[in-house]
Amino acid sequence: MAKSNKNFPFAVVLVSVVSFIILSQIFSNDTRVKILNIFRTPLKLISGSHYALRDISNYKKILNENKILKENIDNLENRLLQLHEAGLENIRLRGLLDFRESEKRRFVPAMVIARDPTGLGNTIVIDKGKNNDIHKDMVVISGNGLVGRVRECGWSISRVLLISDRDSVVGATIQRTRDEGAIAGNGRSGLLMKYLELSSEAAKGDKVITSGFSGIFEKGILIGEVASVAKDASGLYLNAVVTPKVDMTRIEDVLVIRK
Repeated sequence: MAKSNKNFPFAVVLVSVVSFIILSQIFSNDTRVKILNIFRTPLKLISGSHYALRDISNYKKILNENKILKENIDNLENRLLQLHEAGLENIRLRGLLDFRESEKRRFVPAMVIARDPTGLGNTIVIDKGKNNDIHKDMVVISGNGLVGRVRECGWSISRVLLISDRDSVVGATIQRTRDEGAIAGNGRSGLLMKYLELSSEAAKGDKVITSGFSGIFEKGILIGEVASVAKDASGLYLNAVVTPKVDMTRIEDVLVIRK
């Protein structure tokens, strides 16, 4: 049907030309001129409509091609985003694997699948549990430092208490001065090292590591750096504000240390 519509203008023109040739053999020159003038306007209209239909067809074709190109561009952009995210994940996992090989320990890699929705506690949920030989109070780290400990353990998932939680207490040592104290969370993202002796020479930038005295956290895991030191409210001890090495708000991948 579409092919017939395209050939219609040509057929009309052909019939008109043949008719004119036949009539030219019958009528005089003046008559032929008058007949030609009669046919001239409709022939122009037919010819013009043919080009107009062709332009409309081409326009629709261009619109369709543009739509296809836009869909292809959208698909490519989505693919680029996926590749970029995969690249970032690869970098994170490579860092964890490098840490794993350098420490020569037995670790279980895990992914963070949920966070505390209430904001009242600093906890995360990881995708490993008892079926991966994970148990309560196992230490959780990242490639940068200490994250926390397993608080609850299910068959395939576990809840991790972050060191920034108010219920978390970690025995700690300032690496340079060897001063010992206890790291407590403030419920947000900061840490406070309590019970330092007044004679302590701890200063900003000092590294803070686990002391190994708590019975849960083994010695030597990096916790963070001292940000400031000041007397506590009683004036009997010094407190050190510690910036954790791990950003607790951006944890995505961790390692659980098997006992």
